[in-house]
Amino acid sequence: MMTLTSRVEFTAREGRREEFIQAAKALAAATRDEPGTLRYDWYQDADPDSFVVIEEYVDSDAAFAHNAHCDELLKRAFELGELTAMQLHGDISPELQAFAENMPGTKTFPPLA
Repeated sequence: MMTLTSRVEFTAREGRREEFIQAAKALAAATRDEPGTLRYDWYQDADPDSFVVIEEYVDSDAAFAHNAHCDELLKRAFELGELTAMQLHGDISPELQAFAENMPGTKTFPPLA
């Protein structure tokens, strides 16, 4: 079975950079005990307001479990930053495909057949 990898880009809203960083760190800390989360790493671009999170889950269900577990923290991140792009790589469940179709700037990349 193939894992699901996500690459998500955010831009911190004007004047909210430090708060966004704290929210990103809180999200990373919250994932440490999630059984289906294999990786959750934040990176900063040369532009100090641009950030990327690389997430890896055992499957789509684990990604949805993460979203449910971190619902309040994710809402906070979206208040403080704007999602500018999302890429989902791996086995894309029908539920995840539907989610992606409702998220602006999101592309899915299933494995080669």
